[in-house]
Amino acid sequence: MTKEIKLLILLVTDDCNLRCRYCYARGGEKKEYMSWETARKAVDYVVASSKSFKIQFSGGEPLLNFPLVKRVIEYVKMRWGSATFQLQTNGTLIDRALAQELKSLRVRPGVSLDGPLDLNDHLRPFVGGQGSTSAVMRGLQFLAAEGIRVGLTTVLTAESARTLSQLVDWAAYAGNVYGISLDLFRPLGRGVKTDLSVPDLNLLESQVRAALRRADQLVRLGGPRVRFRELERLRYQITRGVVREEYCYATTGQCMAAVPDGGIYPCASLILPHFYLGNINDQDFSLAEAVAGKEWIGRKAEMMTGCRDCPDRLFCGGGCLARSYAYTGRVDKPYEGDCRLKKTFLDWVRQDEGVC
Repeated sequence: MTKEIKLLILLVTDDCNLRCRYCYARGGEKKEYMSWETARKAVDYVVASSKSFKIQFSGGEPLLNFPLVKRVIEYVKMRWGSATFQLQTNGTLIDRALAQELKSLRVRPGVSLDGPLDLNDHLRPFVGGQGSTSAVMRGLQFLAAEGIRVGLTTVLTAESARTLSQLVDWAAYAGNVYGISLDLFRPLGRGVKTDLSVPDLNLLESQVRAALRRADQLVRLGGPRVRFRELERLRYQITRGVVREEYCYATTGQCMAAVPDGGIYPCASLILPHFYLGNINDQDFSLAEAVAGKEWIGRKAEMMTGCRDCPDRLFCGGGCLARSYAYTGRVDKPYEGDCRLKKTFLDWVRQDEGVC
C-alpha cells in the first residue's frame, strides 16, 4: 500500500542571487526555472495519495520564481485547502510589497543567516562578492512590519559555531524570530571544494551549550525566548513519550523533492545521481515503485551501525541521511556530528525537565 506523501519540496529554480561558499545545491550555477506544468503535475501526484501535506518552496532562491510560488499556492487553496506552505529564502529580495504578499498567502518563511555581519557576508556573498547581510536584515524588517514571524536556518561550520551566541542575541533583538534551526555543514555541492569544515565536536558542544545559556539569560532579562527547533522537538518527545524510529520523511518514502526539470529525489539535500527516482513528467512515474528496495527506505536507528546499541536511539532516528552519505559514503552509518549535537540538546532537555 502506498504511503501518504507528507512533504513535497519544489525546487522552483536553480538560479540564485547569492554564491554561498558551502551551497549543496550549487545555487546560481544553473539558471533553470520550473514550469507551471511540472509544478502542477507534482502537486496533483501528491494530492492523489494524501489527505494533508506540506509544500516547501526552495531553490536556488525561490523568490526568483515567485510567480510560480503564488500560482501553486492559489491552485492548492482553490481545490483542496489542506496543505501548509513554507518558503526557504535568503531574504535579500524581500521588500514591503513582497512581505505583504507572503502574509496574504499565509506562507511560513524560513530565512538563512549564519551569524553576525562580517561572518555572514563572508559565507553568503552576492554574485559580485559583496556581503548580503544588510539586505537580509532589511528583508526581515519588512517581514516584522507585517507581523510575520520567521525561523532562522543556520549552517554550522567551524567559523559560524563560534558566533552562535551572538546570533541568539541578534534573533532576540529582531523581535520576529521565533527560533533557530541548526544545519551542520555538509560537504556536498560547492561544499566539496572549499576550505570550510564542520566544527570540532568539542567546540560544537561547548558553543551550542553557550548559545542555550545565552537564550535562557535573555529571557531572565525580560527578552523574548529564542528557541532551537531540535531542542523543542526533543522536549516534546520526552514529555509525551514519543519515539522516533526514523529520522525523516525521506527514509519513509513520504517526501518528494522535485527539481526544475521534474526530476524527483527523496530529499532536497540529496540531488545526486545515486538518489534519482525518476521524473514527474513521465506518465508512468510511481514514487512507491521508485523507492522500493532502496537501501535508505525503512532506515531505522535500530538497524544502523553505531546506533543500535545507543540508549537514546529512539530520540534520534539515526540522524540526517544526507550527512551520513556525505561523511561516510553510506546510509546505514550515522555522522558523529549529528550524534554529538543530538546528545547535547538531549542532555539539556533532561536537565531542564529533571529526567535522568
